[in-house]
Amino acid sequence: MMGVSAATARRNMRGSVILPDGRIIRGAKPGMAGVTLEEHLLRDALARQLGGITEACLPYGRADVMTGAAVFEVETAQKWRTGARQVLAYSAQCGLPPALALFGPIHRDDLLRFYVKLRDSRPPLALWWWNGYGWEQISSRRVCRNMPMRTSS
Repeated sequence: MMGVSAATARRNMRGSVILPDGRIIRGAKPGMAGVTLEEHLLRDALARQLGGITEACLPYGRADVMTGAAVFEVETAQKWRTGARQVLAYSAQCGLPPALALFGPIHRDDLLRFYVKLRDSRPPLALWWWNGYGWEQISSRRVCRNMPMRTSS
């Protein structure tokens, strides 16, 4: 054990984000969850890429990823509606803009449809996509149109 208490070890595995209103939200550092589901691996990759925390503890639930600038829900493309509802609830609790991070097989026309629907919602949700190498934000129709063709399964 090297003289380290369990409480100290847990504290060193934790990360935190300071919200604009001064509240501190605690969560795990990327890669500390110890699970190997695809969603968790991609969640950790997003948190690492953006410098955020995973499993951010909110009063009513745990956000997949939180940074000082946004709160994210990571979902498969087929579950985008569920993810959108979850991230809107998290956003209301923490006051950060909501973002939805999708992965899995999807046709670019479907992704474009999701982008337009989420962009026009109130509040608007940012859309991120796992391109197989890293996370990229879908910021325009052109980005959707220029994506490599993926087929729906």
